[in-house]
Amino acid sequence: MSVAAPPPSLAPASPFWIDFEEAHNAVETIVEVAHDDPEERPTCIVLTGQSGMGKTSILREAQRRLTEAFPEPAHWGEARYQPVLRTVIPSSPTSLKINLALLWKQGWPIRTNTHKTADLKVIDLLAAQGTRLVAIDNVHVMLTASGAARRDTLDAFRFLMSAGNVPLVVAGLEVARQIFADDVELAHRSIMLKLPLWEPGEPSQRLIRALARGMGMEDPDHLADPTFAERIWRESGGVTGNFKRILRWSGKVAKRHDRALVTQDDISQALQLFMPYSPE
Repeated sequence: MSVAAPPPSLAPASPFWIDFEEAHNAVETIVEVAHDDPEERPTCIVLTGQSGMGKTSILREAQRRLTEAFPEPAHWGEARYQPVLRTVIPSSPTSLKINLALLWKQGWPIRTNTHKTADLKVIDLLAAQGTRLVAIDNVHVMLTASGAARRDTLDAFRFLMSAGNVPLVVAGLEVARQIFADDVELAHRSIMLKLPLWEPGEPSQRLIRALARGMGMEDPDHLADPTFAERIWRESGGVTGNFKRILRWSGKVAKRHDRALVTQDDISQALQLFMPYSPE
């Protein structure tokens, strides 16, 4: 897994790895789609990867970028301005739940009779609020429901894109990719983005260095040394979030012993706090 060199310094509040090649390409693809004015049928982006790979961070970064790129126009009026609508849909989905969740995110009051016009109201608000992108996280929870619920979910996505004339980004585990691929219409309208697990060696060393620097840890190059990096990679299973947890808690263990520099013993103690990694 090739990566671009991280920037020389990263603020602790940053996603740490967002400038690496795969994350950067995913963010750029989402942002570019949202900049396009759909002529016929808007695009759906399917972003998949193991839990903890950074899909939510990518959606947040794309939302931040698009909010900056499309500021609220002057004299917008009283309508709520919302260029990006990002949400998680409740489990056991139906199109009604999807639309009610979107209405709630759009600031619309949910009343006892809202369900009667929820789908049409969502479409109206997408235009009224200047929405250029709808992003739905953890989509695999909906798509692995019963057959009827899955069909209802996919039909709701079709209606949302076509009637709302807005691109859609769905993020979830790899099963979501296959479900979209099996739907002929959605497959032809979709861009598939997959976040692969980090590979050992230089890719993981660069990631560890960037994460350690971003977290303000002592001597990031020390942690990126092969003797540390290979172990951290092996215990992480190649998952971005696991790299973060191991480094963060190893640093906490070292601090308990009044040390700034993390040792192998600190990593061993930190690993006792976590369940062993198991692949999806």
